[in-house]
Amino acid sequence: MKLITVKHQSKSSGYTLIEVLIVIFIISIVTSVAMMTINRNENRDIETFAKEITQMVSLAEEQAMLEPNVLGIQLGSRQLQFASLTKDEKTQKPIWLPLDDHVLTGRKIPGNIQLTLEVAGSSVELNGSAKAIPQIIFSTNGDVTPFILYVGKKGKKPMYAISADADGNVASAALS
Repeated sequence: MKLITVKHQSKSSGYTLIEVLIVIFIISIVTSVAMMTINRNENRDIETFAKEITQMVSLAEEQAMLEPNVLGIQLGSRQLQFASLTKDEKTQKPIWLPLDDHVLTGRKIPGNIQLTLEVAGSSVELNGSAKAIPQIIFSTNGDVTPFILYVGKKGKKPMYAISADADGNVASAALS
């Protein structure tokens, strides 16, 4: 008599705990890298915007002296507009008109960026309407309204400060 042994091979239709943990670990690493990249890009956008505003403020100061014409910046919550002080042709009263210059023109403030303006140590409302008097003024002799403009993520602590003193010295610094 011959005995026949049958070997049963069970096929596993699921994954082992180790395989599942390895997949979760890999997904968490990829997600972390993606989040850090997004965060760096947002920080880079804010840094770029702060540098751009600093250069535009310096340019406006120089242009006010060279033209000579009094210039100003009207800041709103979603826009930044450069304006020029001129006389109304009919009434001869001084009025602020938006600049059409290709460099010093209106700029939209990105939705993830928040600006806070301090003039003479006090916070200033950012109304930015077209008929409003600019919050920052550049005179023809190089004087500037002393200010600090804070730039940061919306709803967060500011990351950069752009400042100017009365003599027209403009600076930008990263905040810690």
